[in-house]
Amino acid sequence: MELKKYRNIGGLDRVLRSVVTVIMIYYGFVDTALIGQTLISTLVGIFGVINGIVTLVGVCPAYTLAGISTDPKNPA
Repeated sequence: MELKKYRNIGGLDRVLRSVVTVIMIYYGFVDTALIGQTLISTLVGIFGVINGIVTLVGVCPAYTLAGISTDPKNPA
């Protein structure tokens, strides 16, 4: 089983996810004053880390469940 066959995140999607990941990690763990609450900022940071992992792997579980693919090489 080859992981490349199952990628469902395309190039533009990966770039946008990378930008969102950096912003979420920054506001979740570095500049927590913007959000104000420790729990919420930690959850934002954790979600940013998970989003970063999904971006690196190239497979989004939510896209898989919904049958969506933004990768032109592997249409849904």
